Amino acid sequence: MSQQSVEKKSVPWLLMGLGLLIPFLIIGILFLAAKSDAQNKKQYEQQRLEMEKRIAKKEAANSDKK
Repeated sequence: MSQQSVEKKSVPWLLMGLGLLIPFLIIGILFLAAKSDAQNKKQYEQQRLEMEKRIAKKEAANSDKK
């Protein structure tokens, strides 16, 4: 009997702990995703600018040949 009462008392604490832990994990994952997205956006913008420069150089070279 005493074991059952101890187990019944520990289950609500476990559930409450998980109830508090899960939202913090979700928020942490969201911050990590936002940070990663910002880095990717910055990298893609840099690559796009480099591609525009290369295309402009090729077009300038092609217009000079004509």
